[in-house]
Amino acid sequence: MRLAYRMLAALKSATGKIITATSKLLLKVWHWLKGLLRAIANLWKAIGPRWFRRSVALVAVVLLGYTAAAAYLAPNFTRETIYRVHYLNEGWSEQQRQSYYYTPQGTELLGMDYDWFVNLELPLSHELLASESNMRGWGFVVDPNQRPSAMNPGNLPVGLTRHIDPQSGRERLDIGCATCHTGELHYQGTALRVDGGQALQSIPTSKRGEFITTLGASVFETLLNPAKWDRFATRLVGDDTDKRGELRAQFWQFAGKLKEFSSTAGAAKYYPVEEGRGRTDAVGRIGNVVFGFDLQEPANYKVADAPASYPFLWDIWRFDWVQYTGFTNQAMTRNVGESLGVLAPIKLVDADGKLLTGSDFGETAVDIDGMHCVEGLLRELEPPKWPQQILGEIDIARARAGKALFAEQCAFCHGPHISKPFEWQVADGPDAKLPGQIAVNWQWDMAGEITRRDGLAYRADWRETMWALPWIATDVIGTDPKLADNFVDNRYDISKLIPDGEPVNAGYGLQLLLNTLVPKLYQQWDIDDAQRVADFDGLNVPFRIENQRAYKARPLHGVWATPPFLHNGSVPTIYDLLSPLRARPQTFYVGNREYDPHKLGYVTEYSPGSFKMDTTIAGNRNSGHLFTDVDMPGRIGKLLSERERFAIIEYLKVMGNPDFDTALGGDPLNWDSYSQAPASDSTQQACANSHRSIGIGGTHLLAQETAQ
Repeated sequence: MRLAYRMLAALKSATGKIITATSKLLLKVWHWLKGLLRAIANLWKAIGPRWFRRSVALVAVVLLGYTAAAAYLAPNFTRETIYRVHYLNEGWSEQQRQSYYYTPQGTELLGMDYDWFVNLELPLSHELLASESNMRGWGFVVDPNQRPSAMNPGNLPVGLTRHIDPQSGRERLDIGCATCHTGELHYQGTALRVDGGQALQSIPTSKRGEFITTLGASVFETLLNPAKWDRFATRLVGDDTDKRGELRAQFWQFAGKLKEFSSTAGAAKYYPVEEGRGRTDAVGRIGNVVFGFDLQEPANYKVADAPASYPFLWDIWRFDWVQYTGFTNQAMTRNVGESLGVLAPIKLVDADGKLLTGSDFGETAVDIDGMHCVEGLLRELEPPKWPQQILGEIDIARARAGKALFAEQCAFCHGPHISKPFEWQVADGPDAKLPGQIAVNWQWDMAGEITRRDGLAYRADWRETMWALPWIATDVIGTDPKLADNFVDNRYDISKLIPDGEPVNAGYGLQLLLNTLVPKLYQQWDIDDAQRVADFDGLNVPFRIENQRAYKARPLHGVWATPPFLHNGSVPTIYDLLSPLRARPQTFYVGNREYDPHKLGYVTEYSPGSFKMDTTIAGNRNSGHLFTDVDMPGRIGKLLSERERFAIIEYLKVMGNPDFDTALGGDPLNWDSYSQAPASDSTQQACANSHRSIGIGGTHLLAQETAQ
């Protein structure tokens, strides 16, 4: 007991000494700090009079604020060094390629003028926002040392073009088809251009430093910073006071639209899964824009959390049904719906949100000629060819082995499954109903080329042959189901279009709208006889919708040039796609376009400007489409050995390429053996009409010029 008391007394004594020592130390530190602060105060007073000291303090605060703002607004660029461009696709002349790149479709960026975009500066900078290096840094496709041209006077990236607004007569920035459907693979300083391929830009991504957020910051700083405004206005209208005042009013109006959209259909809360580079939830965004923003129906804003890669476009004219879920079949309605989602202006309701009627309904800048021009061009585009002189020679023996493996493991789904052209049944009167369709416009159905059999009316498809793409249910293929689930399950209130109508999904909603809108556009473009209606519809195909909780298995010609893989871009390389699930990367980086010719995909290491793809997030899952011996959801084939994977890879490099047909001992997928698109002079005229609308004349840019 005495020992315990002695230990307690010793501990108490030691604790007291520690507290005393700590107190003395803290007191000394306090006196030192007081002295330091007194010295700093005296030094501050010694700098000069009070007004001078206040000026210095103000400058310091401004500099600190500027530095913080500059860091916050810094663009998120990928840095790439490109010396030359090599084109991988055949089928087009250079004139046809430029026509594809810069033919407008009538989309707008909320009314931004073309010249405004060309002359905007980066935030807190004198450097032009749309410079070659900046736009390439955001993943757009730009030639090295690119120069302005008649089709591209603003020297902008592929796809960013212009159209004349029919109401104001002003030249608007137009986001053309090629913006999202032109890809590039980079290899040791060479840009391998993939026309009709998957883009890797970040237009829809609202993350700090990306294109659209930097553009918004630039717009508001231009309005609020007098020096920046002066430079901007001087470049556009000079010193004319009245014109500068008018420009400022117009620019404030645009800024208001930008702010409104960013808090409604474009609000980040509706897109919780980061789209990043090269992806967008297209159907989700179309639904939010058309049924929410354009119809002024806030309840129709839905969470769009299933971003998908931009699909590649060669051979799509052969498909029976298009889009990842195969929900529609007709070229014109597919393209008009897409343009509305990319903010083609359209008037559906008045200022009070009531549906417009008569000639006021559906007033839009959508360019029917431009769409028909691009659609016709794509029918001539061939898949990309593997460039042996750049990416390496083909191992023919290995490719032959891969051909046999592809036929055994892949062809059952991916085909192509060549079919005789369909006869599409059409509605031939106001009371006619068609299975699976919520509505049909019988007058539009009957406006094409009609044949009759057994008392029923049909449109005979103009294609000599077509490709029937199988739907594969999501619970069979096992890939991330969210895109298909959202399409089938999300419901939109369309009571403004159909009074007392029940909520419908996006497909049926578009059917209700486009059944009225497209025929009205045809009237405006004088597309009235059966031949022209059938032609502009797309090969005499009537507009239909299909709702399947499934994905389409498309043919794979040129797939090697379209990374990353699966519909949501969740697998970085074809090698990873052929590997078991446990071997697929759970996370990787997307944004660097440097190509890996060994595994067939982009390099995946972190680099500035890239975004982290996390496949543990719903919408980003990398499951399914599995080659494994384990009985599990998504199993489509046996476990492939390393040797077998690389054999299939070697074959995919040249699959269907007629240059390798003999070396492969004959290739059943040789694309020269497929039927060609029906000839049509209307594409040439549509291109000419669209180009004339932006002041481009002559015959040198017509789409049907013979490829050199």
